[in-house]
Amino acid sequence: MSQGNLEKGFDPSFVPSVAAVAPPHGREAELGVVEDLISTIGAGAAAHVVVLQSESGSGKTWVLERAAALAARHGFAVVDGVSPRAGRPVSLVTTRAVRSEDDRIAVLAAGCEAQLAGHLRDEPVLVVVDDVQWAEPALLHAFGVVMAKFGAAPVLWLFALDSAHAESPNGQLLHSLVRRQRAKRLGPLEPLSGAAVVSLVEGLLTATPDPDVIALCESVGGEPQAIVDLVLALRQEQCLTVSGGVVELACGAVSVPPVVEAEPGARLPEAFVRMVRARLGRLSLRSREVLQVAAVLGGRFPPQDLAEMLGERTSQLLGPLQEAIRAGVIDSDGDEFTFHREPVWLVVLGTVPALLRSMLHRQAATMLVEQRRAEAAAVHLVHCAKPGDEGAIRIIREAVLGLLPTAPQTAAALATRGLEIAPPDSADRVVLATTAVAALVRLGDLGTAVDLATEQLRTCTAESGPLRNWLATALMLRGDEAAAEDVVARRREDQEPWPDLLLLNTFSGEERREVVDMADRVLADPCTYSDEVRAAALTVRARVRWREGELNEALATTDEAIALQPDLSEVCQADPLWMRAWMLTRVRRLDEAFEAAEQARRSIDERNMGVLSSLPLALRAEVLLVKGDLAAAEADATAGLQASERAGTPVYEPQLRAVLVMAALRKGDLAAATRHLRGLESRVPGGPPLLLRCLLSALLTSAGRGAREAVEELREVLEDPASRRRLVLEDPSSTSWAVRTALSAGETDHAKLIVVTAEEIAAMNPDHSAFVAAARHGRALLDGDVGALACLEDLYGDDVWAVASLVEDLGSLLRDDDREQAVLELDRAMEHYDEFGAAWDAARVRRKLRRLGVRRRHWNYETRPESGWESLTTTEAKVAALVAHGLTNRQVATELFVSPHTVGFHLRQIYRKLDIRSRVDLARIAP
Repeated sequence: MSQGNLEKGFDPSFVPSVAAVAPPHGREAELGVVEDLISTIGAGAAAHVVVLQSESGSGKTWVLERAAALAARHGFAVVDGVSPRAGRPVSLVTTRAVRSEDDRIAVLAAGCEAQLAGHLRDEPVLVVVDDVQWAEPALLHAFGVVMAKFGAAPVLWLFALDSAHAESPNGQLLHSLVRRQRAKRLGPLEPLSGAAVVSLVEGLLTATPDPDVIALCESVGGEPQAIVDLVLALRQEQCLTVSGGVVELACGAVSVPPVVEAEPGARLPEAFVRMVRARLGRLSLRSREVLQVAAVLGGRFPPQDLAEMLGERTSQLLGPLQEAIRAGVIDSDGDEFTFHREPVWLVVLGTVPALLRSMLHRQAATMLVEQRRAEAAAVHLVHCAKPGDEGAIRIIREAVLGLLPTAPQTAAALATRGLEIAPPDSADRVVLATTAVAALVRLGDLGTAVDLATEQLRTCTAESGPLRNWLATALMLRGDEAAAEDVVARRREDQEPWPDLLLLNTFSGEERREVVDMADRVLADPCTYSDEVRAAALTVRARVRWREGELNEALATTDEAIALQPDLSEVCQADPLWMRAWMLTRVRRLDEAFEAAEQARRSIDERNMGVLSSLPLALRAEVLLVKGDLAAAEADATAGLQASERAGTPVYEPQLRAVLVMAALRKGDLAAATRHLRGLESRVPGGPPLLLRCLLSALLTSAGRGAREAVEELREVLEDPASRRRLVLEDPSSTSWAVRTALSAGETDHAKLIVVTAEEIAAMNPDHSAFVAAARHGRALLDGDVGALACLEDLYGDDVWAVASLVEDLGSLLRDDDREQAVLELDRAMEHYDEFGAAWDAARVRRKLRRLGVRRRHWNYETRPESGWESLTTTEAKVAALVAHGLTNRQVATELFVSPHTVGFHLRQIYRKLDIRSRVDLARIAP
């Protein structure tokens, strides 16, 4: 292991057992039975026996140790009834030389009886006997004698037996003894999965495993000891890395479309391959051969296809398949069989020699073509077809077109492999290239999409308009507008028609004149265009109406567009669904905005468009920021940036980084706010939009250097009528802030311009109360009218920042005329800010109170320490309780109506405050 990994907490010399890294989940049912018996016996009930029978490595020892801990907490004496193989010291019985087996049993029974009697004078007793299969028979007979004598005493006997030895002499002896007692039988223990695997790996590595690591752990049968062995081997062979508290495979993701990989399993760690092959080696030769042919058919296979490939009757497969099911290699799923996990399938497939694999693929393709299952046949053809095979190319082409909407990852891989056998100048090659690029764009692999499209266009002589369209789309989503325009120009030079939808969607961000004109042409003659084109044109018109201050008309137009196109389109720079969410946020219909963002997320997931995964996170983050949930807003914005970086789509980064700037400002972390603002300026191609850049810079400058410098940052916006209108429309609370800042800087004329603009927008939209409140708020500040402020609070609705600033302004204006009321209002404002964690704003209010001779401590310091359980916020306490009970991040998110990213954010704060490192620690210390 490299020094770098050692520094991150990996110690290759540390080899724990399953019990040493006890997972807190996955054995709740068995422990529940034992705990119920402990409670019953502790309350005075008679003796009982529990036999836990399960496979080796399934976690029996861990269950026994946890049961012992439970019993000790309930006041039991816990004694160990020795397994010699385990090497534990004798603690329940003593031995000495005796003349016969009967004498030996009597001596052992007497010693056991004496020790139990001694404990029972003061407390009930739990006797734990692990690995019964290795115990001396005389010891088991002695236990039988003692159980009979203490049948009415408060004693719980807990035995663990390996299922492989159930019929051994010791196994039969144990079952004979138990038949004469009040007994419960537990097991076999189910394979671990999900949260239990996460907990076990966290206990080993003090880091949360990513989905690929979890998939590998579940692929070794779900047995705790096998998972421990695998993780230790992966760590020892430097196959794991830790970043940001998440453990990942050093070789990268293994979840690429494996159906078309030339070398199956090449991405899998060698340690994992060895373990799975060892499991396969325990199967019969006949079962292994059947599984190899099944693996060529795919991760899922119908038994009739397997029988036809083998030239046998289905009934002849009964034995080999049942053996594989018992070994945990395959499962039955409705009408098909499926390999237990994808990595297991890849290992099995990798055991088939390459030449035989190609021949079997050809056989499978022929069979599937005869069955008219072209899409399935195409997967096999890419492994065996020769260059120029027109029949194979035709089948592959039709398959990738069908797979594109539902399985873009497979479509991209299949089309890319198909290009290897398609002739250079054929129309089929263009179709395959276009489909591959389209799939890559949907997936968010924009760099690969651009490279592939560019390479194919360099050699392509056939009509390539659709391929150029996708290239332009990829370039625009990547933020390279100049290169996209160059592609457009080349199409025009070649006199190729430029598709209306692409133009409307891709180049609509700033309402270019040509785009607006095209939208007007489409809407003037709607019958000539498809619903999708008309929806895009309506979205462009909605954006124009919004910028002109016609808010009702803008929202109505987006509704009209959504009725035509309820789901996100292929390219959605001007999609009505997210446009509606964006507008609803600004008119402060926040619940509707959040639901629209969730609708966008569902549509993206359903249509497999990972390239847009950052979009709903940006929309949600803005809503959460307005609602005052800074932690959730930061979590979604951070997750959105990570998704944006993975997909290489910086077009949504301005909104995401703006949320992070604002959240850091609210918390008073000016360094973080500055860092996020610099990231916005450097990451967004061509720089961020003028308004956003000026507004954020002015806010940050106001916090650090004062009002005069802030106005200078904003001057370009304030002096342009269109930009002023956008400033007011961007955020209702920005009106009062801009007026307040301009007045503090002595820029009364600029303050008047802002107020007049806000009043014009409010007059045009009297039913949008947030903008009405903003205009009245700005006018009251300009005129110093305390009475006008007093009746605006309800108009702001759920905009917590606008309400808090309104109350603060009210207190500020009252300072000279009514000190007592001013203090009350400023106290109320500070309470609002503290409630939302707005340390910067709260500190400003405390300074105003000090000028009035009033000193206030930070509200949170009076009620919440910096560490320990009492330091957790209400939300963090809820998250901690749910995680401690075994829920995954996604399950907690569903329970609390937040995103999994938000849960992860809260969990990191919980770990920090409680000074712990994992779910295991949290479950252990949870009250």
